[in-house]
Amino acid sequence: MLWKIYKIDPDVCHYIFGTMHITTDEAYTFAEHAKKHIRQCARFVAEMDLNESANFDMMQYFLLPEPQKINDFFRPKQYEKFRKLVLKVFDVDLNDWSGHTPFFISNMLAELSLEKQQRPALDHYLWQYALGEGKEMTGVESLKDQINILQQIPLEYQIKSLKDALSNIKSFRKKLNKLNSLYGRGDYVQLYKSSKKSMGKIRSLMIYDRNKYMSERIVQLSQEKSSFFAVGAAHLAGDKGLISLLKKQGFKLRHIPLH
Repeated sequence: MLWKIYKIDPDVCHYIFGTMHITTDEAYTFAEHAKKHIRQCARFVAEMDLNESANFDMMQYFLLPEPQKINDFFRPKQYEKFRKLVLKVFDVDLNDWSGHTPFFISNMLAELSLEKQQRPALDHYLWQYALGEGKEMTGVESLKDQINILQQIPLEYQIKSLKDALSNIKSFRKKLNKLNSLYGRGDYVQLYKSSKKSMGKIRSLMIYDRNKYMSERIVQLSQEKSSFFAVGAAHLAGDKGLISLLKKQGFKLRHIPLH
């Protein structure tokens, strides 16, 4: 999940690392590996500057406009069926999230589908580590960028995705655990392919467009000082992935294996 990036001299370099926003043992497979190389850089660049989000209420962007509620998108009997199912499987009442967007609920169910450890998600853990090491901190994307992306996800897509998940929770959980296992094995190519498939109609918005912007930011930031870039692992592979885009920008990338 880790690559050295350089133009000419491999001793004058940066690193790019694929992270996950989960707490599982698999997610932490490469944590110590990443920390070793974070220490070698002057700056840590996360997918988003977490200092920006710390003092900002993101939840307002995960709320449905009043007086809309999540059950408005279901037939009454259908909603009650799904509500009981979620209560049984996840020990969570959908009514507690009634004012939230389908996207938010899908993400919460995704988190509940994976084994949760009493520690931060990997991306947050690495941010805190770099901060403690006195690194300069910033993000590839800004808070404004992230909000803009959220606002562009069509409501009808969100509703369909949530209904698909609730209609087959077993399959939903299986797919998420597969992504978790792929990450633990370092199989970033299959992880990208699975993520791309699950994105459906919004893959350009969520992956391709962001990759292009991220690659441009990485090029810009790499001209200033040695940097450790930590971005979502699904952004790395593919013809439109960061590894490919950075090579097209004239960078050489050398994979750094765990062992």
